[in-house]
Amino acid sequence: MFGEIMDSNEMLKLYDEVKDDLKFISSSGVRAKILINLTSGNTKLKDLKDDLDMESSTILHAMKRLEERDIIFKQDDNYFLSPAGTIFGLKLLDVMKTISTIKKNKNLWLNHEIGDIPEHLILRMGDLNESILIESELADIFKPLENYSQILMESEKIRGLSPIFNPDFIETFKLLLDSGKEVELILTPQIITEMMGIMDPASLMELGQLVSREELKLWTVDQNFKVAFTVTDKFISLGLFSTSGEYDNTKDLVSDHPDAVKWGNSLFEYYRDQAKKFRF
Repeated sequence: MFGEIMDSNEMLKLYDEVKDDLKFISSSGVRAKILINLTSGNTKLKDLKDDLDMESSTILHAMKRLEERDIIFKQDDNYFLSPAGTIFGLKLLDVMKTISTIKKNKNLWLNHEIGDIPEHLILRMGDLNESILIESELADIFKPLENYSQILMESEKIRGLSPIFNPDFIETFKLLLDSGKEVELILTPQIITEMMGIMDPASLMELGQLVSREELKLWTVDQNFKVAFTVTDKFISLGLFSTSGEYDNTKDLVSDHPDAVKWGNSLFEYYRDQAKKFRF
């Protein structure tokens, strides 16, 4: 898992090299807030004072320390981030969004498998910050499923990957295709076999025609992956297996934020690059 990341000894050496810089940014809320503020653009001391609701003397002291590190600089009456400061600021925002993503939806991230989400998308987890976790409730155990079905109906382009089989979705996706939606699916060979096994001959023939005309794009990956998701032109829906090994259909992470949809498309393309087109 996560094979491209350097080994632990290299990471510890790297930590020793940068620990003072990490401490410099993280140990001062004033410096961190100035850095965050300036990622939006240059500003004057008066405006910074109003934005941060702090005394000028407090801000100026922190500014001096940041200037000493070449993180910010002053030109006329304006303060700017240096190129290095811009990188620091953007990475700080990314770390903040990642931590927020985990904290807001800890019922999903703290006890579910993430090993089949590739490294480069784990590193972009902050893109999912504007997500909500739809969970089953005692009074509404089908809440995640109903919300998922609504997402499909409100979308025009649907791409999904699934290692699980739900017979009810055969009719749902038939309705989507009949209404002219674009559908592209990545399934395991076992799921395709199960799906075809419960379809009548007429439906199988119709499925074959849809695939041959590429009205339905069907891909197969011979891998027991432990992530299920759908990404559309408007939404992403992400489900995971619990650490006990079972797919958790009581939780569905959903977002309509453009960053999250882009993240979902990247995940789909990662798996499609490994897939083969299914032919009848």
